[in-house]
Amino acid sequence: MLTWKNVINFTVKGNPTPDKTVEKTENQWRTLLTPEQFKITRQKGTEAALFDSTIKFSLGTGWSSFTQPIKERNNK
Repeated sequence: MLTWKNVINFTVKGNPTPDKTVEKTENQWRTLLTPEQFKITRQKGTEAALFDSTIKFSLGTGWSSFTQPIKERNNK
Protein backbone atom coordinates (compact mmCIF):
# COMPACT_ATOMS: atom_id res chain seq x y z
CA MET A 1 0.00 0.00 0.00
CA LEU A 2 1.25 3.46 -0.89
CA THR A 3 1.66 5.72 2.13
CA TRP A 4 2.32 9.44 2.49
CA LYS A 5 5.84 8.54 3.59
CA ASN A 6 6.32 6.78 0.23
CA VAL A 7 4.97 9.80 -1.63
CA ILE A 8 7.36 12.13 0.19
CA ASN A 9 10.29 9.77 -0.47
CA PHE A 10 9.40 9.63 -4.19
CA THR A 11 9.19 13.43 -4.26
CA VAL A 12 12.61 13.83 -2.68
CA LYS A 13 14.47 10.85 -4.16
CA GLY A 14 12.51 10.14 -7.36
CA ASN A 15 10.92 6.84 -8.30
CA PRO A 16 12.77 3.72 -7.19
CA THR A 17 14.50 1.53 -9.77
CA PRO A 18 12.27 -1.46 -10.56
CA ASP A 19 13.42 -4.91 -9.47
CA LYS A 20 13.02 -6.17 -13.03
CA THR A 21 12.14 -4.87 -16.45
CA VAL A 22 9.93 -6.43 -19.09
CA GLU A 23 11.66 -6.80 -22.42
CA LYS A 24 9.59 -7.81 -25.41
CA THR A 25 9.82 -7.20 -29.13
CA GLU A 26 7.24 -4.98 -30.80
CA ASN A 27 5.67 -8.08 -32.38
CA GLN A 28 5.35 -9.72 -28.95
CA TRP A 29 3.65 -6.60 -27.59
CA ARG A 30 1.38 -6.51 -30.63
CA THR A 31 0.15 -10.05 -29.93
CA LEU A 32 -0.44 -9.33 -26.22
CA LEU A 33 -2.26 -6.02 -26.58
CA THR A 34 -5.40 -4.96 -28.39
CA PRO A 35 -4.79 -2.64 -31.37
CA GLU A 36 -5.93 0.35 -29.28
CA GLN A 37 -3.71 -0.62 -26.31
CA PHE A 38 -0.73 -1.09 -28.63
CA LYS A 39 -1.29 2.30 -30.28
CA ILE A 40 -1.55 4.09 -26.93
CA THR A 41 1.19 2.32 -24.96
CA ARG A 42 3.75 1.54 -27.64
CA GLN A 43 3.21 4.24 -30.27
CA LYS A 44 2.37 7.19 -27.98
CA GLY A 45 -1.15 7.40 -29.38
CA THR A 46 -4.17 8.79 -27.62
CA GLU A 47 -7.48 7.29 -26.62
CA ALA A 48 -10.52 7.88 -28.77
CA ALA A 49 -12.47 10.98 -27.82
CA LEU A 50 -15.48 10.34 -25.58
CA PHE A 51 -16.96 13.81 -25.98
CA ASP A 52 -17.81 16.04 -28.93
CA SER A 53 -15.82 19.28 -28.77
CA THR A 54 -18.72 21.27 -30.24
CA ILE A 55 -20.71 20.83 -27.00
CA LYS A 56 -18.00 21.80 -24.53
CA PHE A 57 -18.17 24.82 -22.28
CA SER A 58 -15.91 26.45 -19.74
CA LEU A 59 -16.53 26.47 -16.02
CA GLY A 60 -13.48 28.67 -15.47
CA THR A 61 -11.49 25.84 -13.89
CA GLY A 62 -9.10 25.24 -16.80
CA TRP A 63 -10.75 21.91 -17.61
CA SER A 64 -13.31 21.58 -20.39
CA SER A 65 -16.79 20.45 -19.44
CA PHE A 66 -19.23 18.65 -21.71
CA THR A 67 -22.98 18.30 -21.74
CA GLN A 68 -23.15 14.90 -23.46
CA PRO A 69 -20.89 12.02 -24.57
CA ILE A 70 -20.38 11.37 -28.29
CA LYS A 71 -22.08 7.98 -28.02
CA GLU A 72 -24.83 6.94 -25.64
CA ARG A 73 -22.79 3.89 -24.52
CA ASN A 74 -20.18 6.27 -23.04
CA ASN A 75 -22.84 7.70 -20.73
CA LYS A 76 -22.87 4.66 -18.43
